[in-house]
Amino acid sequence: MVTALGVLGLVLVVLVLLLLLGLLVVVRLVVGRVVLPGRERWTPVLAVDTGSITLPLSDETRSEGTFGLWHGDGDGAGHGGHTVVGSVLEVDEARGTVRRTMLDSVGAQPTEVRWTGHMLRDPSVLGTPWNEVAIPTALGPAPAWQISPPAAAAAGAVGAVVSVAPVAPAASRTWAVHVHGIRTTRVTALRTVPAVTALGWTSLVPSFRGDGEAPSDTPASHLGAREWPDVEAALDHAVAHGAERLVLVGWSMGATITRELLVHSAHRERIAGTVLVAPALDWATTVQTAAARSGLPGPVVRLALSSMATPGLCRLVGLRSAVDVRALSWVRDPTAPPLDHLPPTLVVHSPGDPTVPFRLSEQFAAQHPGVVTLAVSEPTGHGWERNRDAAWFDAQVTGWGAALN
Repeated sequence: MVTALGVLGLVLVVLVLLLLLGLLVVVRLVVGRVVLPGRERWTPVLAVDTGSITLPLSDETRSEGTFGLWHGDGDGAGHGGHTVVGSVLEVDEARGTVRRTMLDSVGAQPTEVRWTGHMLRDPSVLGTPWNEVAIPTALGPAPAWQISPPAAAAAGAVGAVVSVAPVAPAASRTWAVHVHGIRTTRVTALRTVPAVTALGWTSLVPSFRGDGEAPSDTPASHLGAREWPDVEAALDHAVAHGAERLVLVGWSMGATITRELLVHSAHRERIAGTVLVAPALDWATTVQTAAARSGLPGPVVRLALSSMATPGLCRLVGLRSAVDVRALSWVRDPTAPPLDHLPPTLVVHSPGDPTVPFRLSEQFAAQHPGVVTLAVSEPTGHGWERNRDAAWFDAQVTGWGAALN
């Protein structure tokens, strides 16, 4: 016979189980916002005329600089329609519109677009020799772009123009490996290629697991902890094809991959320097800052970070293996490897970055005086430092890189 006390106990157990299930759902949602691909946001095109395009007014569409718009079947990986927009011509606050210069457009006339920092749609717009290569990884061949400097740049002309017609590439003993960030593709990292090409270096722009191009066993990002071996395979390729020195160029999460390579790569002795753009220097701080901005409770965020680091539980939140987010840091222990033997490093970051706290870049530079150079961009969005001012950005990279040559 079931007593009233027994019924009450059963109800309490059910309530506890429902509470735990609900908490797990919330934690999974929090983790998913960090590691899973986001939904693409499309913007309607209001008008297109000779040399200009009109879009709804927003913080993005009124941003100063040069940006890329994907449209048609554009997938952000160098396929489909693409339009490059430049300066703002007119802002109509009453109508909520902005008209911008249209600098270039391929594909059908756009009716809706996806706003991005992808001002370079693929290597063909660089005007320098390039080819697609397949990098052997543990999960299969991953596509990469290999871009050679024109002969003038390879001869050491730092100011060489890289938009000339392709000529026969000259041998380069320095290779830059450009590592893109989270929830994007290698097209993002093309923006550092022009400056590197001007330095006379060969560029390799690889894909890696989870980015939608490379072979992958999960769509979830592991914040660099599982992705770095794919980029290590790209370093293998560079060395096998003549690279004597390597410069790692990390965008956002690419900085975390760069850190892992400085610790684990078989080619550590060849890494002559690193360039970090809008770098994720401390994932725990970055996630907590974003969560606070979104109004998420701190205890839930801390639980989410702990679940990511816990074997078994990490699978329940969408990861294939545990990720100790707190360990993925350039700033928590500046005496730990690889920071105890850090190569010359250039950090390019904007104090207006809404995603990765700029104060982390300031802290990192202060911890490594004489080794880390911090170039401060005009305020702009995350990873838009070159979009904001390409000439300034390229000058920072070529000026820093010339000291390595």
